[in-house]
Amino acid sequence: MLSNKIFTTQCPKPPEHQAAFTLLELIIVIVILSIVSIYVLTRPDSASTYRQDAVIEQIIASATLTQQLSMNDSARTFALNIQSNQISLTEDGNPFSGGTTSYPLSFGSQVTLSPVTTVSFDTLGRTTAITVAVQTDTTKNVCFEASGYVHRC
Repeated sequence: MLSNKIFTTQCPKPPEHQAAFTLLELIIVIVILSIVSIYVLTRPDSASTYRQDAVIEQIIASATLTQQLSMNDSARTFALNIQSNQISLTEDGNPFSGGTTSYPLSFGSQVTLSPVTTVSFDTLGRTTAITVAVQTDTTKNVCFEASGYVHRC
């Protein structure tokens, strides 16, 4: 009898409700951590990447504006002039004065555009196919398709 009491006092029974994580809780935490890590790892690396993306979007927006103006007014000639670090929109060879954006748009010495060219659209929105390189630390391209579609490439 005595030995039986010693055994029960040395090895108590575990509590009925121990604090522990369920498998579902662990899976949810792993999924959340995976989503956060994917977001952190796919962010652009530097300010120059943001600058480059902003320049590309501005080129596409300006090209679209030039295309729309050319399609809406066949009596005038609109052109997008691409220089080494700026773009400008012209109307019959003069700086474009309408709209909310004032041209030329200068991108600073950290951005280089090539080739230096003039892009014009016909009344159907078509242009000559060309690829414009936007260079900062890396190079990304803007494609002008002959059909008039302008996009990143």
